[in-house]
Amino acid sequence: MKLDKILSAIDSIDNMQDMNNVIASLKIRRAFLKNELARKARATFKVGDKVKISSRSKELFGVITDIKIKNAHVDIDGASYRVPLSIMEAA
Repeated sequence: MKLDKILSAIDSIDNMQDMNNVIASLKIRRAFLKNELARKARATFKVGDKVKISSRSKELFGVITDIKIKNAHVDIDGASYRVPLSIMEAA
């Protein structure tokens, strides 16, 4: 189904119960996709890897010291930061 058809179908919803069902389904799907992205990233990285972190304004480089479910602890210039796996890439 194309995005314009989906948006058109959402625009045609005329009651709150249906709208709430659509919102709940979208939240579930978003959580699934986010978990898949984190799972793939977790399989890519290991402790000791050098990574590049892209933030809004700059790129930072660091070393992974610990990996959690969706985040990693990264040492950047002597300070430790909790960084989402989804914004890291191998340096």
